[in-house]
Amino acid sequence: MSSELTGALVAAGAAVLVAPYLARLTLSVPDRTAARWWRGRPASPARVGVTALLATVLGALGGLAAATTAVLPAFVLLAVVGAPLVVIDYEHHRLPNRLVFALVTAAPPLALLAAGPAGEWSWLLRAAEGAAAVFAVLFLLVFLAPRSFGYGDVKLGGVLGGYLGWFGWAQVYYGIFGGFLLGAVVSLALLAGRRATMKTAIPFGPMLLLGALLVLAFDLTPDLG
Repeated sequence: MSSELTGALVAAGAAVLVAPYLARLTLSVPDRTAARWWRGRPASPARVGVTALLATVLGALGGLAAATTAVLPAFVLLAVVGAPLVVIDYEHHRLPNRLVFALVTAAPPLALLAAGPAGEWSWLLRAAEGAAAVFAVLFLLVFLAPRSFGYGDVKLGGVLGGYLGWFGWAQVYYGIFGGFLLGAVVSLALLAGRRATMKTAIPFGPMLLLGALLVLAFDLTPDLG
């Protein structure tokens, strides 16, 4: 069994194990009045199933990207937090700070632990630069087109820029571009099927997340040289 497949199985398995709890979070996290939101709320079997499927897909893609390297735990984290974020963004059109900040605070220490033993400090620096670059670009886009993007997208994009930057600048470019491309394709498909209008809000967070993971998992980075 290849290291990529092993990583995919490990990450997907770890993510799906906590899917019932993640499904509970999709109900409590969006409620700003919930003082103990981390405890979650009872979720239907259908909601648990959808969340489990998302966690499995995100975990598998992240595992393919990380393989069995030291950065694999960071991708498990991305799948675990990403699955409820996708559900919440679809239902409420926002990415709550309660979950996004979990990524912001937990991903850097995991990256530090991954870089330390191997001495890959340049990878860690590039990840930080990638996060800052994507955050800045998306922040500018929100300023220019506030109806198209939200600040939750900016923060999630910054996190994804860090994940992409770990692997290289080409991954940063194509990973974020992939998110925009997915968003455009989905929007056009919904318009063509008359499931949406030009005024319909399309959740952008899931597109960013899936675009980044697809590029990393399948190395969709054409040679720029």
